[in-house]
Amino acid sequence: MSELKEFTQEELGESSLELEGKELSVNLNTWRGNIWKSYLIHFIEGFHLISGILLPFFLTWGKLTFVEVMFLQSFFTVMILVFEIPCGAIADYISRKFSLLLGAFSTAFAALVYGSYPNIFIFAIGETLWAFGAALISGTDQAFIYDTLRKLGREDDVSKVMARNRSFHLLGIGISAPIGSVIGAYFSLNLVMSLIFFPFIIATLISLTLKEPNHDLERKKKEKYFTIVKSGFTELTKNKVLRLLAFEMIITESLVFFLIWTYQIYLEALTVQLIFFGFVSTSMTIIQILFNNVITTLESKINNKRRFLQVYTIIPGIGFILMALIYFIPVSIPLILIVIGFGFTRSLIFVKGMNKQIETENRATVISTINMVASLIRAILYPLVGYFVMWNLNITFILLGASIIIFALLSRIKNEYL
Repeated sequence: MSELKEFTQEELGESSLELEGKELSVNLNTWRGNIWKSYLIHFIEGFHLISGILLPFFLTWGKLTFVEVMFLQSFFTVMILVFEIPCGAIADYISRKFSLLLGAFSTAFAALVYGSYPNIFIFAIGETLWAFGAALISGTDQAFIYDTLRKLGREDDVSKVMARNRSFHLLGIGISAPIGSVIGAYFSLNLVMSLIFFPFIIATLISLTLKEPNHDLERKKKEKYFTIVKSGFTELTKNKVLRLLAFEMIITESLVFFLIWTYQIYLEALTVQLIFFGFVSTSMTIIQILFNNVITTLESKINNKRRFLQVYTIIPGIGFILMALIYFIPVSIPLILIVIGFGFTRSLIFVKGMNKQIETENRATVISTINMVASLIRAILYPLVGYFVMWNLNITFILLGASIIIFALLSRIKNEYL
């Protein structure tokens, strides 16, 4: 009987191990599901049909001047500034999943408001809702992915996964931009904006199926909301390396960003017809997808990452200056692509280094704090750039390019920080 009993216990032990193995396999599949769902959400949220004809929407249908558009975008960035830290804290205090789905829903509603009536005050309401949605998603998606990868034991893959997220997002923009241009040219510009409601509602529904990775992590008991908010500022203040990485990432990114608001004016100066604007926008997204997938491979093979970052930064600065001097379509459009390709993928070089410097518990809050600083810089620069563009587009390009090159040459980032 004792032998039989021992045999039964062994069997039970083996069964228990099998069950644990199956549970582990199911959990791993759940966390892997977060990754591919994140790719899908980023792809769908990339369906910004208006991206290729954004300035005609504001200037033609909205009847705004370019300076008014810049002030409106300054208001948008101020609202992101207002929402960024509270929304990051919502992600840390409630859940990443809740923040992501609420962000998608808010943006869907913002698109309807924006396309309803051509009035700057209506646009301001739309920008407020859009800023709220952007702030809920900004930083949270990176924290969500990093915590999911921790569950899978793949933290070092964060740069690669974020690059793929961005590639899928850009693919959505690339597919939708020509469609938006055609709809805008043959139907109406506001219809293009209103149709953005649908992809963001679909993204909201997919977000409902995500598995929250942060609840099961070993972590301290939940802190009070304002303690979490304070932690974002505290970590940046105390961590010199994180502060330096954040500053050097956002300053160049903010300067390159203004090409999004000036390239369509540049295309008009090149006498490119409106219907082709979306195809140029698609080319801009394709080049970013290519760079997103190349940069992580290059970065892993290059030992001197500081020099790599420096060269990578100087190239878009030179591109801006050449755009000011050359108005010839076969050269000018490739220059736009070079500035976008290098300038908009540069931040991926910083992802791994920054995440290693951040405490896991309040990761979304710290990243949101960094994004908040970027919003502040843009809010200050928007009206200034607006006036410069209305005065002289070429001088604006030269100033942007020269500033980028100077910041690259004065960089204080060390190789071991990246």
